[in-house]
Amino acid sequence: MVREWMYLLSLSTILTCYLLYLNLQMPHQTQHSRERRIKVNFSTCGCSCLKSIILHSVLGTFEEQYFFELVKAVQGCPWKENQTEHNLHQANLGKCCNASHSVIMTQENTAIGQLIRFDAEDKITQNITESLYSLFPKKSPFQNPIRSCAVVGNGGILNNSSCGAEIDGADFVFRLNFPPLNWTNDIGTKTELVTSNPSILRNRFNSLTERRKPFIMMVQEYGSPLILLPAFSYSANTEVSLRVLYTIEDFDLNNKVVFFKPDYLRNLTAHWTSTGLKSVRLSSGLMVVSVAMEVCDKVTLYGFWPFSQDLDGVPILHHYFDNVPPIPGIHAMPDEFYQYLQMHVQGSLRLNLEHC
Repeated sequence: MVREWMYLLSLSTILTCYLLYLNLQMPHQTQHSRERRIKVNFSTCGCSCLKSIILHSVLGTFEEQYFFELVKAVQGCPWKENQTEHNLHQANLGKCCNASHSVIMTQENTAIGQLIRFDAEDKITQNITESLYSLFPKKSPFQNPIRSCAVVGNGGILNNSSCGAEIDGADFVFRLNFPPLNWTNDIGTKTELVTSNPSILRNRFNSLTERRKPFIMMVQEYGSPLILLPAFSYSANTEVSLRVLYTIEDFDLNNKVVFFKPDYLRNLTAHWTSTGLKSVRLSSGLMVVSVAMEVCDKVTLYGFWPFSQDLDGVPILHHYFDNVPPIPGIHAMPDEFYQYLQMHVQGSLRLNLEHC
C-alpha cells in the first residue's frame, strides 16, 4: 500500500510539473487567453522540477508575478555547488576571452606602437605610445586563481539584507560603479576591485577638471582596491579615465588604475550573444561576473535584481542608495539576470536574493 501511494504521489508530481512546463512554454497571447492559463502552486513542483522549468524556458515566457513566484520558490531550494558546471563555464569563458591574461591592458599583452580598436566604436583606434604603455601594469593581477569571490551589484534588494558580514567573508570582493558604502550592515566594506562608468566621473566630479578632492575622499573610503575603467570602449572615455589615473598618482594613493582591454570586451560580447543574449551593450555587472566566473573557484552574487518589486511584491528602490533607473535601450538587465538564475540552478554560481 505504501509503495502504491508513493507511486501515485510521484506520478502526480510529474504530471504537475509537466502541465506547468507546458503552461510556461505557451507564447504570449491575448489577455483573455492568459487568464485561462493553468495556475500551479510552485511549492508542489519540487526543486528538480523548478530547475527544469528555468533551464528549458526563456524570460519572455513568464508573466512578471508568475516569474517572481518561481524565483522565490527557487530561493527556497537548498543551493548545491556543481563544480563540473562551474568548470564548464570557466572553460568556455577562458576559450573565448581569457580574463586571467586579457581582461586588462598590461605590458605583457600590449606592445608599443600597437594600434588598438575601441570595442564600442569599432572605427576609432588608439596608438599605444611609449608613455601610454608605461601606465599599464606589467602583468595581469588575475594570473593566480582566487578561492571565493563576491560580486556586489547595487540593486535595492540589498536593503535590510544583513549580507555585509557574508560579503566581507569572501576572499575577493568586486563592486560596481563606486557605490556609497554607508550601508555596511547590508553591503559590507571590503573591496578588492571597483569599476567606474565614466559617466559617473563626468556627472559627479566634473570629469576631474576642477576640484579633485571630493573624488579622492570617495576613493579613500574604499581603501586601496584596483579601479577598473573602460578607457578604450568609447573615445569620450579615454581622457577622463587617464585623469583618474593621474589624480590617484598625484595624491599618492595606493590604488592601481587599470583599463579594460577592448579585445576582451569585444570577445565577451560575442560570447554572450552566441548564448542568445541580445543588448546594445553588456552591463558592467555582466562584465565583472564573467571575469569572476573565470578567475574564481566559487562565485556568489549579491544585489543583482533588476526589478521594481522584491520577491514578495513589495516596491523597492532601483539601487540600494537611490531610485535612479538605467538609461533605457542600452542594457538587457532582466535577460542578464535570467542568465544568472540559470547558472544558479545549475550550481555554477550562487545568486543570493534573500536575507543573509
